[in-house]
Amino acid sequence: MTGGTHVAIANFSYLALGLVGQRYGWELPVDWTHIAVVSLWGVLPDIDNSTAWMGKQIPLVGQLLERRLGRRGWTHTVWAAVGTSLLWLVFSPTLMIAALVGYGSHLLSDGLTHPGLQPWRPLGRVGGVMLFSGGGFWDVVIGMTAIMGSWICLIHRVGSAAARAIEDPLAWGLVLALVALVPGWLLSTTIRRI
Repeated sequence: MTGGTHVAIANFSYLALGLVGQRYGWELPVDWTHIAVVSLWGVLPDIDNSTAWMGKQIPLVGQLLERRLGRRGWTHTVWAAVGTSLLWLVFSPTLMIAALVGYGSHLLSDGLTHPGLQPWRPLGRVGGVMLFSGGGFWDVVIGMTAIMGSWICLIHRVGSAAARAIEDPLAWGLVLALVALVPGWLLSTTIRRI
């Protein structure tokens, strides 16, 4: 999947989890730090792919990890998700949850694409449903569906008492930028590949 799709799925997962949590009396904050963490951790596993967005941001690390561990190697495991997410516990338990949701959504969505992944490495074999290859038509459909789901979650949250949790103007700016820019980026990068 493309980076834009991973970001869209991560944000939708976090916002949907926040709405479910409201029913049980616990809040997941929607501020710029939580949105940034869930977005960044939504693409972090692809640091082992030198051609992916995250791999290009730190090219030497991306190339080294790709050569040593291979694509969808150790960075695409449950152990990496838990280990990197636990680092955020130093700052806040909700930031740790945001990181875990972002990373976990990446693993789940990569399990739907060819060639699958080994989330329990070294314990298990290749897993996943492998419904389609990344970067094509279904990548756009899933990404756009996640963006629409995020809009619905935000509208529901704004229409409720929980809207008071979104008091930070920077958070609203980041959420609106994601909602406005990710669809265009996702479409443009995918159309170029088709």
